[in-house]
Amino acid sequence: MTLHDELQRIADRAPVADVPDDTWSRARDAHRRNVALLVAGIAAVLALVAGAVAWVPGHVDPPVADTDSLGVPDHLYAVPERMEARDNDGGWMRDEVTDDPTVVGIGAAAWVTNGGLPVVVGASDGAYHLLDLPDFVGNNWSSAVGLGAPTIALAPDGRHLAYSYAVFGPDAATAPIPTGIRVVDLTTGARREIPVPGKEGTAIRQIEWSPDGSWLAFTGTPQDTWTEMSMGSRGPAVLGRIPPGRERAQVRDIGNDQAPMSVDDRGTVQWQNGKIHVWGPGSPDPDDLESVGHLSDGRPVVFVEDTVDFLGVWSEDGLRSLTTLDPGVGSDVTVATDLMPPEHPTVERPEPSWPWSEERLSITIGLGVAAVIAACLGLRWVVRRYRSAR
Repeated sequence: MTLHDELQRIADRAPVADVPDDTWSRARDAHRRNVALLVAGIAAVLALVAGAVAWVPGHVDPPVADTDSLGVPDHLYAVPERMEARDNDGGWMRDEVTDDPTVVGIGAAAWVTNGGLPVVVGASDGAYHLLDLPDFVGNNWSSAVGLGAPTIALAPDGRHLAYSYAVFGPDAATAPIPTGIRVVDLTTGARREIPVPGKEGTAIRQIEWSPDGSWLAFTGTPQDTWTEMSMGSRGPAVLGRIPPGRERAQVRDIGNDQAPMSVDDRGTVQWQNGKIHVWGPGSPDPDDLESVGHLSDGRPVVFVEDTVDFLGVWSEDGLRSLTTLDPGVGSDVTVATDLMPPEHPTVERPEPSWPWSEERLSITIGLGVAAVIAACLGLRWVVRRYRSAR
């Protein structure tokens, strides 16, 4: 018997495999189901991660209060340093900084950050507005550092904001720089300009409103040199006042532009330079020299430097705290005292929600990607176990 015959005999006796006609189609369908399951799992994880990224910023930090009532917050929060980032040309980098002051409406409090950025807190909702004020001295920060913090001042009605300006135009190197005070209406955007000339320009250091918001007073220093990169002064400082509705300041020389200063509703300016001095028809009131405004009952609101800085008012029980201040909200803060009724001077507002930092966003994205990879590996393991069990 040949090998061929033996193989034929074995083949004839071998059982016949009965393979159903739909075996291939069933296997193909099973593969498609596995792939669909894997894709659906990945999509579900991606949706979950995307939803978490969108949900967390608005829920970790409470939203701004939604109310129509006007009031001064009982706590003022510092603005993160990342919001003060500047371009190479000195402009503000963040989209949250706006040149439209009308986004504020009525203001409750205002100050300048350590980086020279004006902040105004809305009185109706507690929203924090970062303003790019035209020609604000803080925009020329390399020069303004010689002044201390650049100056802004919120009027008692919360509607008007005064700030120091300096215009560095094409003639700045050869002509005096136009300087002075501008007052902007935060509800309409209308602007009033009061020039304060002097030598190469006068650097305004302090601005104060009278309790009724009709008069302005200021101190400053005329500069012997002032460019976009440097400044220098010699000689006396100046004290000034601006009558209601006027666009010309009344100015006189004083010895020190850092002396405490105030102005009353009659235009009486008092300042302290060794002793209390008075310019105008009134008489000295030492309380006015340390106040940031007055309640409607006449009590001065004062800045108190303590373990936690605060604005306070004297009551029968002693000094009462009205508004606590985060570090970074300094003694230059001004508040709309017309919105502080003596019985309930402040209102509660939640902490503002700031955009995430690049580091925080990168970590969140990285954790999301890691979660997707882990989920994919887990689904792959489940599919393999499912197929092996069958």
